[in-house]
Amino acid sequence: MHVIDYTPPPTIKAFIKDHKPGELFYDWIVGPVGSGKTTGLFFKLVYMAALQEPSRDGVRRSRAVVVRNTMPQLKDTTLVSWGYWFKDGEAGHWNATDKKFLLKFGDVECEVLFRPLDTPDDVARVLSLEISFAILDEFVQIPREIVDALSARLGRYKLPDGTLPTNWGMWGSSNTSTEDNWWYDYLHNSNDVDKIDIYDDTSNMRRAMLGIKQERNVKYFVQPSGLSLEAENIENLPGGRGYYANQIKGKSEAWVKQFVESEWGFSISGKAVVPTFKADMHIAKRGLIFNPNLPLIAGFDPGLAGSALVFGQETSHGVLNVLGECVQIGYGAERLITEVVKPYLRRRFPNAQLIIAPDPAANNRTQTDERTVVAAFKKHWPCVIETNNRLPLRLDAIEHFTTLLTEVGPALQIDALECPKVVRALKGGWRYEMNVVKGVVKGADPEKNEHSHPGDGFGYLCRYFHKLSEREQKMGGRGQKFVVPQFKNAYNFR
Repeated sequence: MHVIDYTPPPTIKAFIKDHKPGELFYDWIVGPVGSGKTTGLFFKLVYMAALQEPSRDGVRRSRAVVVRNTMPQLKDTTLVSWGYWFKDGEAGHWNATDKKFLLKFGDVECEVLFRPLDTPDDVARVLSLEISFAILDEFVQIPREIVDALSARLGRYKLPDGTLPTNWGMWGSSNTSTEDNWWYDYLHNSNDVDKIDIYDDTSNMRRAMLGIKQERNVKYFVQPSGLSLEAENIENLPGGRGYYANQIKGKSEAWVKQFVESEWGFSISGKAVVPTFKADMHIAKRGLIFNPNLPLIAGFDPGLAGSALVFGQETSHGVLNVLGECVQIGYGAERLITEVVKPYLRRRFPNAQLIIAPDPAANNRTQTDERTVVAAFKKHWPCVIETNNRLPLRLDAIEHFTTLLTEVGPALQIDALECPKVVRALKGGWRYEMNVVKGVVKGADPEKNEHSHPGDGFGYLCRYFHKLSEREQKMGGRGQKFVVPQFKNAYNFR
């Protein structure tokens, strides 16, 4: 029997042994280059194949397909990695014509097919397979349509004697990609996906605190940064910890974030509207706390095609805490207030002294009901309306907070768990379109995309507080920092 000596790193070990008996499962893992992810894919197959119930002749049979985006990638990387661990004639038998390896160990036989997705014919062949398992190497390169169609082929492998499959599922590994890749939204949907970081499980801790116990069959494993003390597979890399130090030399910040630190980036085809935003500085290290004794301001960018309210407070030290967001599509003003804003406030900010800081254009008539959006909101909350919504004024306000250090730290702190869309906008989703050939920005305004509304809402929030600061400076520091109009009971004593 061919014996393989393999000790997986901690995150990969958890990924391999994430066993869900008798149900369809999906497991995904991302990590730095050289972290052992591809090897983990193959040993998860070994583990899962050994769990299959034996046929009447005592053999545990299954079939898997290993998918890569192109044939050169499949031959030059995936098959090379497979051949390092599972050698022809020792761990099984390789059929070069059919790109098939019959993996054999103990009482296990697993037919492993290797397939690219270069052409429509390649895709059709993959999607006609009857398999137990599907393995996606560098899954971020695989379109959603193929993933969804391939999932329907899982558990379809029929054993000759009628033995049913014990387990069936799909898994894959990858470096991270950009946040405008569909995989980002899929993997970061906390309602459907369990994110597993064995070194920092704050996301699942928060779900537990909220009493969310929904069982899910999708798990997303995240390996630590190659620059962290917990970096995995270091002992197998040339130079040990020096491997990543050498890798980052001469590389761009975006490359290092994506391929060494395992952070999702944004496409470099556009220029960020707020280049002074720094995630490591401006994202709060822990959840931010709402202060019911201070006004809660909502920067509001309205629109039936898409709208955003971004909620924040400014502390006595001049720090803007961005505490929450409501981003939605297809809501008129009245429906937005009734179905979204009021329920959100009751849950997130009970008894808040809310002030709306809208886009001044929202004071114009709507096309739907001939009433202004502001008029609808004024019936429920005070609205402070700017006379000028020029982008340079908002950017100046944003940069006031992104570039200022107070005596307690950066003047901008964002609760990333409560404001994921604002964070994505500021990290580069809110951007100017670039002329790729000339390397210059195409126009004066940011491109219209899903990140525009959160970005604009954030801008109106910053502008509200920055304008108060400007007023204070003109009055020699004697101005009133917080303006709370129309409240009958502005202060409550308990």
